[in-house]
Amino acid sequence: MEESRLPDKENPYYFIKLGKLYYVNESCKNVKRKEISSYEFTNDVLVAFPFDTHSIAKQTADKCGGYIIVRNATFEDYIN
Repeated sequence: MEESRLPDKENPYYFIKLGKLYYVNESCKNVKRKEISSYEFTNDVLVAFPFDTHSIAKQTADKCGGYIIVRNATFEDYIN
């Protein structure tokens, strides 16, 4: 059976963009029984966090107010 993600096959990766910034990370804290989230962004796409699942990228974009952009890359490009 052939694997769906081969090193030389291009796959879509999803990035979250907010204005000119790209999503990097989310932190969650419970403060007085209320969950507070903070988001980290960068202006350098090379250090942005790539999602490999559209639904998770969409959920995160909805939470932080960003939108999704799609880039195709090989798995080797993704891990680099």
